[in-house]
Amino acid sequence: MKITLVQFRRRPLAEENMWTAISLAKNEKSDLIIFSENWLSSKAINLDDYIYYIEKIGNILDSNILGGIQYVNENDSIKSVGISYINRKPVRICEKINPSKAVGEREILVGGKYIEPIKVYDWKIGCVACVDIFYPEISRLHAINMAEIIYNPASISGESVVLWHSVLRTRAAENVVYSIGVNNTNTVYPDQRITAGESVVFNPHGDKILELGSEDTAITVSLDYDYFDFVNRRWAFREDLINKYSNIYKSFFKENN
Repeated sequence: MKITLVQFRRRPLAEENMWTAISLAKNEKSDLIIFSENWLSSKAINLDDYIYYIEKIGNILDSNILGGIQYVNENDSIKSVGISYINRKPVRICEKINPSKAVGEREILVGGKYIEPIKVYDWKIGCVACVDIFYPEISRLHAINMAEIIYNPASISGESVVLWHSVLRTRAAENVVYSIGVNNTNTVYPDQRITAGESVVFNPHGDKILELGSEDTAITVSLDYDYFDFVNRRWAFREDLINKYSNIYKSFFKENN
């Protein structure tokens, strides 16, 4: 499967960001286009508006979309939600379970619930929202639910990129999955830190197969299912997780969802 990673600096207006996304991705030929965290707006928007923008991008580019995650107003509260556009239908792919303490999200966001991986073509993709990647239990549950790809739309400051990459590499190897992190570029945090771009892809062996720079760009990578299958047959990590520990993870999330 060919996946296009799109990273860029967020502008003030959602409409402007939508057209920036389209402009960057329009010349890429892929099966799936994926985005970062709050690339559309720094403010909470109505869930229906978020879906509208993702559908519009998908229709203009004639592509499946994983629309990152976005602060949305829903049921009189603010959540961080991921919406996809797959086979011309919007699908909720993730919610941020653990709002970030470092940037003050816990004062404004309601924690979300776990959402199982979705199917895109013959692949299962589990979305892990930004800081949730640092909670291994979420990625482990995706692997138990047969995800072959873990997708982490994020907003990571420059001083944390090396750590972020290290965690994504670990999630790839311990779960035997492709792990993909997509980050904003040159976007200001509430505490004035700056996001760094450097979106990245690791294969199921933990090898880095793509790293973007700090510029606004869209780049396509090919994921090889045969290679996933090779590593999965060679390493016992995923097999043991599913056969020995799945009940622990499933019961925990059932109790806390």
